[in-house]
Amino acid sequence: MSNDRLEAYVNVIASAMPPGAAWQGFRDYDGVGHAFLTAKVATWVDVDIRSDRLVLESQPARAVEMLADHEQEVGLPDCCFQTAGLPIEDRRAAVLTRKRARGGQRARYFSGLAETLGYQVAIVEYRPFMVGISQVGGANSSGNADSVRFDMLGATADMRAWWRIRVLGPRVTWFKVGISTLGQDPLARISRAEDLECLLGRYQPAHSFLTMSYEGE
Repeated sequence: MSNDRLEAYVNVIASAMPPGAAWQGFRDYDGVGHAFLTAKVATWVDVDIRSDRLVLESQPARAVEMLADHEQEVGLPDCCFQTAGLPIEDRRAAVLTRKRARGGQRARYFSGLAETLGYQVAIVEYRPFMVGISQVGGANSSGNADSVRFDMLGATADMRAWWRIRVLGPRVTWFKVGISTLGQDPLARISRAEDLECLLGRYQPAHSFLTMSYEGE
């Protein structure tokens, strides 16, 4: 409980007392009436603090007590996210990923899903070598900040449907004071991207072929 908030409540109530010596004890900091008011308004301060906490709990990224409600809202756990026993940070990431997985076919959409889960990835797309577009004798790759595209000699047309996600390292969930559970959550939890594989398999374009590759230590 916030002592400053408690004292502010007491001062407001004490200032509303009628004038006169009989009520002075409520206004004096060391008066008996003041102590009485402090005990009474403690409940109001608790309600005030809990209402503030409710605003935070409505946000999945900051929820603790209502995290299970957010999981139920988005249909967790499911076949991709078995959240039971996971640290709070991983459970929050799963909820946020489900909320943000609205669908898309751009590379940025899929790398964004991976980032929400806590993975750093790079996306590689492939296509056949094309005269007038691909470079002869030079670099055979192009792309942008979201993905790299490789032009492959001798590739068939269906190569356009093949893409690869490079997982640049495991997800590490560190123990955080005030969030993690002492005696339950480890100091660091290192996770293989099985949840990401499942999620990408669910949302990848139906005509495409996806390959996962793991890099880093």
